[in-house]
Amino acid sequence: MEPRKVQKVGYSTLSVSLPMNWAKKSGVQKGDLIFISEEGDGTLRLTTEQGKVEDNTVYLVDVDKCDNTKLLARVIVGNYVLGRNVIKVESARRLMREQIESIREVTQRLLGIGIIEESDRHLLLQCSINPNNFPLETVVRRLFVITSIMFKEVLDSLIDGDLELAKDAITREYEADTIYWLLARLLASAQQSRVISDSIGVSDPMDIVQHSIIAWYLEMIGDRVNNIAESIIKLQPIRHESDDDLIDRLTQIGMIAFTMFDKAVKSVFDKDLTVASDAVDLYETVASEESRLLKRFQNGSSPDVAASVSEIAWDLKIIAEHSSAIAEIAIDSVLNGDNEICRVAVEP
Repeated sequence: MEPRKVQKVGYSTLSVSLPMNWAKKSGVQKGDLIFISEEGDGTLRLTTEQGKVEDNTVYLVDVDKCDNTKLLARVIVGNYVLGRNVIKVESARRLMREQIESIREVTQRLLGIGIIEESDRHLLLQCSINPNNFPLETVVRRLFVITSIMFKEVLDSLIDGDLELAKDAITREYEADTIYWLLARLLASAQQSRVISDSIGVSDPMDIVQHSIIAWYLEMIGDRVNNIAESIIKLQPIRHESDDDLIDRLTQIGMIAFTMFDKAVKSVFDKDLTVASDAVDLYETVASEESRLLKRFQNGSSPDVAASVSEIAWDLKIIAEHSSAIAEIAIDSVLNGDNEICRVAVEP
């Protein structure tokens, strides 16, 4: 931090000189305009171009340094999440077919990015996402809706033995990943740019932190639901009528976990402390029911059935833990703003 003394110019104007290092780095010269905006905590932000968001910097990805196509795909996703718009993937030799296929596959799962130039040794990727078109709350709601539909599909699949529903949930997980990566990109960009932060509806830096954590938990819940769908597919061919009571109890745990998940996320949107608290309370029910289920039924079922049921029950318990964490964030968010329960004490 560099202190600067405030000077008085004329009768009423106050001025502060700009640090020379910053001016040189920003290209500021005599006669240029500087734009000043006030932050929520009263600090001032200086920018050289009003509303500038576009970054056309080209980021090079050296394919030859990637040991395998999975690493290459993850590097591209990482650049996307960091908010980079132009990514050049290049090699010192001809790109291999599996490398090109990996790049094409990953770009198909990322929203707003595509290949705009191609040669035997490089691919140029361009992302054209306008943050103004993606308000943060809308994107979070979309991720919640997709995950919620997946959750309902696996529960119905568990009840009815309909494997197509389980397969639908697995397919839908790809869409959830796409929305999660978009959300991660928006939040990372909002951290770097106040212009982007304003454009997606974020006024408090704490919102970026909280929504980043919520997005991660939603993604993890989606992964757990995907695991449950895969376990149901393994369970269906080996389940028998004698296992119906076991499946019914497992479904009841799933219903409680879904209710908990639904309440937790809705408490974030509605800023409802009571609903958030109710969601947290349900965790003990899920944990205790899961424990009773395994103790009561495992010994009476085949090892394969018991193993699948244990996997599903464990995933439901983890979903409940993540849902509880989301509800706790909702409580913190409400208490951080204006609310009827907690306020600053006024001295008499």
